[in-house]
Amino acid sequence: MQYTVYRNKSNSREYPFLLDVQSDITGSMNSRVVIPLCPLADYKDRRRVERLNPVLEIEGQAYLLLTHDLAGVSLAILGEKVCTMNARRDVIRSAMDFIFDGI
Repeated sequence: MQYTVYRNKSNSREYPFLLDVQSDITGSMNSRVVIPLCPLADYKDRRRVERLNPVLEIEGQAYLLLTHDLAGVSLAILGEKVCTMNARRDVIRSAMDFIFDGI
């Protein structure tokens, strides 16, 4: 479901969570469009564009939304649902607007 955070079954060490950003109107497909999240502590030495890479809190920890690594993945990659980011929808949409439209 859109704006739901899932555990990553594939590359969980580097990207422990995946944020589903695909519209639910697309129905049941075999894939979803997701944005990976990495621990903020692991990203401190790299350049970050704040609007493109907002910080989200998951399970009491800070994670960086890697919007520039947005991808389509098989449903098999998505693990258990962790939480929803509906309350942060505007920040997430702003990051996607920035990468797609530069606004």
